Amino acid sequence: MDMYILLEVTGIIDSEALLKNGSCRILGLTTANPILQIGNNVFTGEYKETFGTMMFFDENDDQGQNSDEPSLGYICKADRKLELHRIILKPKKPLEEPKGKDGTSVTSTK
Repeated sequence: MDMYILLEVTGIIDSEALLKNGSCRILGLTTANPILQIGNNVFTGEYKETFGTMMFFDENDDQGQNSDEPSLGYICKADRKLELHRIILKPKKPLEEPKGKDGTSVTSTK
């Protein structure tokens, strides 16, 4: 089953970077805050209502009467979009070892 989602991505990306990477990963698509990865760029977002209805079309192979204009076929419509903003991921800081009352390290014997 195909799914069409209008993505509004802000925070870096130019069309050449998107075409160069060629693919993307989306995590948590059905959650409130999905995450999108394009190459090394990571975005987080939320679903918003659109102003009006967004319609999706596909360009057909057959040309209309005027060969300068493409022939379009209706795919579907949507009234929500996924707004995504770039985030910067930083490595986690290492966890500190637990300290005893006297300030010495406490180690587990498990």
